[in-house]
Amino acid sequence: MIIAEGHYTEEGIIERLANGLHVILSESSRTPLFLCIGSDRHILDSFGPLTGSLLKDKIPHLNVYGTLQDPLHARNLVSSLPSIYRLYPARMEVAIDASLGNEKDLGVIRIRQGPLLPGKAMSKRLPPLGHISITGIVGTHSDKKHLPSNSGSLSPVYGMAWAVSEAVWKWYNS
Repeated sequence: MIIAEGHYTEEGIIERLANGLHVILSESSRTPLFLCIGSDRHILDSFGPLTGSLLKDKIPHLNVYGTLQDPLHARNLVSSLPSIYRLYPARMEVAIDASLGNEKDLGVIRIRQGPLLPGKAMSKRLPPLGHISITGIVGTHSDKKHLPSNSGSLSPVYGMAWAVSEAVWKWYNS
């Protein structure tokens, strides 16, 4: 179920995302744990770790895993999860990752109730993550063969990451 969505440049998007987070996270007594998935080596896949880094800069005490300095990606995700889960046994997972969509959806951020499937665009088999998922649409399904390259613009990826980090900051400080 989609809780909130919109293009990162839309007026009011940060408030809409913050309100969506507030509705979901205020209902839970569990500690939010932000898992920001992606690679710092690929522009279009950097949405998760870029968001994680912005979150750590804005809210240093927030439980965030996956930053530009220490990314959670296909090669280390499965081995990292047990130690993360030991630290946060009663957690509300918020998984953040880049996504592919239709041309008209480029730049759209979605907050959904339910998990996301990291690596799906590249046909990777990784465990579903998140009680809540936040995705930023960085490319189209036709871009799938180019996703591992550095083709694509950092500007919309950064814009989406900044909007999500601002929304989380607003939720955290409300």
